[in-house]
Amino acid sequence: MEAIDLVVFDVDGVLVDAHDSYDEAARRTVELFLGPRAGGWLSDDEMAAMRVAGGFNDEWDIAAVAVWAQAGGRRDLGALAAAAKGLGGGVTGAVRAAGLAAEPSRDTVMKTFCEIYAGTARVEEMYGIPPALPEPQEGLWQRERRLVEAAEVLLLRTRKAIYTGRTLGELRVVAERFGFGVHFPENFCLTGDGPYRKPDGRGLQYLAQAADASHILMVGDNVDDYLAVEGARTIDKTRRYDFCGILGGALGDRAEDVFTEMGVEAIAPSTSELLKWLRGA
Repeated sequence: MEAIDLVVFDVDGVLVDAHDSYDEAARRTVELFLGPRAGGWLSDDEMAAMRVAGGFNDEWDIAAVAVWAQAGGRRDLGALAAAAKGLGGGVTGAVRAAGLAAEPSRDTVMKTFCEIYAGTARVEEMYGIPPALPEPQEGLWQRERRLVEAAEVLLLRTRKAIYTGRTLGELRVVAERFGFGVHFPENFCLTGDGPYRKPDGRGLQYLAQAADASHILMVGDNVDDYLAVEGARTIDKTRRYDFCGILGGALGDRAEDVFTEMGVEAIAPSTSELLKWLRGA
């Protein structure tokens, strides 16, 4: 078997724990639109169900669907996500599953989410939009914690890249905070506001071409990460694309079952353990 010569990392759930930032931003966004509710409007299980459906790589899409679905009286988000999965996943699949004639606007929800995540002080720097919420926001990105040390990434001598749903502004914040930037030059980073968005397999093909790689390993914690690998295999027969699923991330307790059912090449309990294996340690 040819050696892996490019490892492509997702960020959230792989390099960084974002449960207390992105997930919480989604919950707070829904509450701002619908008001407080005992038990909340959006549970961890419901978010995991949407991610299992595919096409929900961005938490503001999860928040947008939760807002219009709950406001319209459709309380069972898990059932809606399951139906959306059979209709292509994502917001489009959810719209079809709900029988809506058109896709609701996500712009206002997205801007609210961005300000909650970035905080009043940094929303313009991170997203290019001025703060608009009546109450100052702390910036939930400050709650994130590293899942792997920068030195562990440094010890992996194989070429490295990033394919993430984060915007470039969001990626710069985490790279600066946790010291990953030196290992992932921006020309080897594809972000959600770039030319390709997961699960588009062309993003992996682009990175493979940029690195002149023949055997690519995508490391992710979500269904869309694996779908990107499948897409790359379909459009690029000249290279080998494999996937390793990391447990404990976006899919929660469902991760191992979901990855096993999809037939992924490898599953690792953590990124640190995967890096040890790749280094032959």
